[in-house]
This record gives sequence, structure tokens and C-alpha cells, in this order.
Amino acid sequence: MTEQEVYQEVGQLLWSLMPQEAKIIFYTGTIYPEHNSWLTTFILRNSDEVNSFGFEESLQVVELKILDLMGNLQKITNGEKWTHFTISLDENAKFKIDFAYIPEEDSWTSLHMKGISDLTKEEVLETAIPLELWEERVKLKTKK
Repeated sequence: MTEQEVYQEVGQLLWSLMPQEAKIIFYTGTIYPEHNSWLTTFILRNSDEVNSFGFEESLQVVELKILDLMGNLQKITNGEKWTHFTISLDENAKFKIDFAYIPEEDSWTSLHMKGISDLTKEEVLETAIPLELWEERVKLKTKK
């Protein structure tokens, strides 16, 4: 499968999940050798509130297909292998995808498209990330 074919299939699958009353849908994920994660959210027309789906099995089947396709895309991508991605699809079928490389040791469950070491001290204090871990990651990053 080519990159373009992956993008097309991911777009079609995401479109199949999009609620009729949504203005945009997002699919965010991480892909690491030992674990993967994903989240599908959407924003309704006339609202700025981010909504998420329940735990419906039929949705998870499609979400897992998207994650599998993104894993295949990661394998065929040239250069440094990205680990985080965000896909958006709006009601006009505008498809956008962003990638980030976050080393696994610099990742945190509630952070997306950012590493622990990318945060300021103030931002860390607003999270559950231990300050000592943040300090360690910042030191490691500045040594590189």
C-alpha cells in the first residue's frame, strides 16, 4: 500500500465515524514498539466543546483499523520514524495530518505531540508528571 492509499483509506474510515452533526473529527494516536494508543474526538456545529465516543464495539473496530493503517504508514515512511500523530477531517472533507517524533522515554500518557522535556516548569506543575522526572528529561534533552 502506498502512502497516498493509506491516507485515502484512513480518511474514508474516519468519515464513516463522523457524526452527522459534527463539524470536525480528530483521531490522535501514538505508536511505539511496545504499545499504541488512540483517541477519537469531535466538535459539533455551533459548539467548541470537544466530545468523545462511548465504548461501542463497532467504533473500536474502525478505530483499530485506522491505527493499523497508521502503523503501516509509519513503517513505509522514509527518515526518522514519527511516534505521535493527529488526524483531522472536517465536514467539507478537508483532511489534515500532523506527525511528531517523541522518544518513548520522553512521552507521557496525557501529553500528545509533545514530550515531557518540551514543557515549561509551570506547565509541569499543572500535570501529574513528577517534577523530578521533568527535570531529568530536560537535562537529557539539553545534553543532546
